[in-house]
Amino acid sequence: MKKFNNKIEAVTWLESQVKFNNKKDLNLLLKAFNKLNLDLSKTKKIHIGGTNGKGSTAAFISSALINNNLKVGLFTSPYLVNFNERIKINNKDISDNDLLNLINFFYDFNEKLFNELNYKLSFFEIITLMAFKYFINNNCDVVIIEIGIGGRLDSTNIINYDVTAITNIGFDHMKVLGNTLEEIALEKFGALKTNGHLITTSNNQELLLDEYSKKINATYYIIDKTLIKPVNKNLFYYKENLFNINLLGDYQRENSVLAFETIKYLYDFSDDKIIDSFKNTYWPGRLEEIIPNIYLDGAHNKPAIEALFKNINTIFKDKVVTVLFSALRDKDISEMLNIIKSYNFKIFLTSFPDFRFESLKPFSNDKIKYVENSISLLNELSNNIKENEVIIVTGSLHFIGYIKNNFN
Repeated sequence: MKKFNNKIEAVTWLESQVKFNNKKDLNLLLKAFNKLNLDLSKTKKIHIGGTNGKGSTAAFISSALINNNLKVGLFTSPYLVNFNERIKINNKDISDNDLLNLINFFYDFNEKLFNELNYKLSFFEIITLMAFKYFINNNCDVVIIEIGIGGRLDSTNIINYDVTAITNIGFDHMKVLGNTLEEIALEKFGALKTNGHLITTSNNQELLLDEYSKKINATYYIIDKTLIKPVNKNLFYYKENLFNINLLGDYQRENSVLAFETIKYLYDFSDDKIIDSFKNTYWPGRLEEIIPNIYLDGAHNKPAIEALFKNINTIFKDKVVTVLFSALRDKDISEMLNIIKSYNFKIFLTSFPDFRFESLKPFSNDKIKYVENSISLLNELSNNIKENEVIIVTGSLHFIGYIKNNFN
């Protein structure tokens, strides 16, 4: 049996596995899961899907449940700086030693599985099983599992959940999920199982959800967003309750309300015991101010960029805005840039090290400059920043993770 001696070796092997298995169902993955003999019967299970906002919603839920003395497992992806961020208990990243032991276990498990079923687990399948094993071995009271892509065939969809929360439905991962909102919605609704319950802030494709839920004898609740009444950038009312959140953007109001209703469905905690924890909820890379007037945001598709810049235009209406943008080649870069260009902001295109990155120089022109080195560019801009200016770094979670790790 091969044993990795350190985390770097182990993670390098893990990340070299095929990212996704091309599959029509989850039967083989379910067989693999059953071989682990994990007893989830005493653990509450929350599934979170949607095009954007999954991580923030998960963070709100996690904060509130920890605040109510529960042991909470949280599985999200991708990470910004450190691989360990994907798997947390009570907001603490998995340790290097625990991560190493898990990867060593699954290296051996994957080899045996191939010999028995002629099936090798993909990267996402392995990390999903790793998270379940870690949470059960550590006796978590509740687990919050973020969907990777879609829902129906996502590797997280091998168990039944007590509740499924869906943030929104928009265009992303279209090569995998489909080219229409109906196709994408059906993939996302596929996370909802027979007799399950779904809560969402999206009224997109309501008829489709109604038909689908009836077919599988499931229930759903669509949050009425007109009940969200903003007071200022941090405060708002929802159903007579005053919410105070630190995460900026009107979409974060929706995410916190989705978290609130999800918790209320599962537990009988008082409203205050849930809402009080939201003001301290932190989720990196979402309009995160890394130094004064410099913000990172992981918006990486058209709906997220639309929502982000609509909010920037409001939140920073008295500021001069400069945008540093970079994205991976599989994204709709033209569409995202068209949205940003519709505002009167200065735009710089730049790069970051990733094998999926292709130069954005072809998108540059007289008004939009391309500067290869993003770190030296940001250093230069930050050294000359004025009090009435803000810099927004966006376009890719991988890009802002690189900036967060390398910008001083």
